[in-house]
Amino acid sequence: MNEAWSTFIYEQYIIVQSTLPKAPRVIASQPSLPVPRSTPDDVASFLPLPPVVQFERILRIHGYSDFSRVRPAIVAAAEAAARVAPQLCAPRVAYRFVPVRRLDGDMLHLAGDVCMQCAAFAKVLAGCTDVVAFVLTLGPRLDARVVELAEAGDLLDALLLETAAWLCIEDATRQFRGLLRDAAARRGHRITSRMGPGYSYRIDDATCVWRLEEQVSLFALFGAADIPVTLMESCAMQPKMSRSGMIGIAPLPARARGLPPATVEARTRDAATPATRTSAHSTRGATE
Repeated sequence: MNEAWSTFIYEQYIIVQSTLPKAPRVIASQPSLPVPRSTPDDVASFLPLPPVVQFERILRIHGYSDFSRVRPAIVAAAEAAARVAPQLCAPRVAYRFVPVRRLDGDMLHLAGDVCMQCAAFAKVLAGCTDVVAFVLTLGPRLDARVVELAEAGDLLDALLLETAAWLCIEDATRQFRGLLRDAAARRGHRITSRMGPGYSYRIDDATCVWRLEEQVSLFALFGAADIPVTLMESCAMQPKMSRSGMIGIAPLPARARGLPPATVEARTRDAATPATRTSAHSTRGATE
């Protein structure tokens, strides 16, 4: 199943592995975690299209709803951030299809003897035959520019540029989900919502957290493959403008086969609602 999925996506979309430029690594101030020696041969890469950022979204995120009452200097800074962020980012996704061995309540057992635990798994991943583990990054240049602005005392510009960067991550994530959703639909499958270590999930009236420390297990799925993100001892990622996660793949119910992929996703959306992020490197909620 794992090899079949990789082959199918490669044939349907322009996804390259050997021709991708290797993303430069940021030398972090904290040591990185050691990675396993084995290298999976089915780690694929996806290059999202350049993002489009609207300055109005940046302002809304910071609580500005009536733009006519926003100071011109703030509007100008938001416009600059929306223009600069796409120029500095180089979005790239490394991902891998991993067969599900079994799901025992909150314990997920994957191929390769990797186990993860989260109370939301039972609902989000119910019926899944595979999961797609992924890491996504915008590269180090945006990180460096935000730090440069902050150190120069341009705190407003730094804040708004960082906000624009996270909108770029959302855009790249949306494109990646679209890739998986369309490929899954062609095979009579559907995708689940995105999950990630460090996020909390609302199930009925309760809230549970997928512990951030399980980043170690997620990254272990990539072994020693050359991926564009480094996991630090704090379980934060470098570059900072990065995201990790997992998306489930499950067979479509018979009644949903033949429907447009977007309709299928809306009708089969799982019962666990992503709430907030509690990770060391991001405080933004899950929206995809």
